[in-house]
Amino acid sequence: MSKPAIVLMGALGVVALAVLLGMFALRDKRPRPAPPEAQEPVAAAIPSQPTAPATKPLPPLPPPLVAGPRLRKPSEPDAGKRLDETSLMAKLHDLAASDPPLSLQLAREAVARFPDSPNAPEFEWNVVKALANMQNFKEAEEEARGMVKKYPGNDFAADVDRHLLHHPPNPPPNPP
Repeated sequence: MSKPAIVLMGALGVVALAVLLGMFALRDKRPRPAPPEAQEPVAAAIPSQPTAPATKPLPPLPPPLVAGPRLRKPSEPDAGKRLDETSLMAKLHDLAASDPPLSLQLAREAVARFPDSPNAPEFEWNVVKALANMQNFKEAEEEARGMVKKYPGNDFAADVDRHLLHHPPNPPPNPP
């Protein structure tokens, strides 16, 4: 292309851009703000006399009750019902360390009710854990010793043995 053709194409591009911008400017339908002289004042004069309310006043409140109705205390659906083995285990898992006294009570109940269950070592582990969480370390150690004798080779018994009875000594300091 020759130099005059390039200049002509550039000029046509500038004209096309100007036409597009002009169309957008004319297309703007937003209302133009009135000049400040033509606007009404924002603050109106405050009347000297109070005006009557536009709405009706609220009716008076009824007289207070001397004694309210007796409300029943909400109870848990299974408050009087004993939990089965699976429910006890789920409850112990949910409690974790958040409520050690309740965990201890539920774990001891489970150990007493289901002594031959495959879950019995875990129930006893929960007893030991709850005692340790309650800072009853002597009682926890006694329970742990009985558990290790009762369930040799069980993972829960090994965990109790490692953490309460034979925990590893502190590692030696790093060499310089």
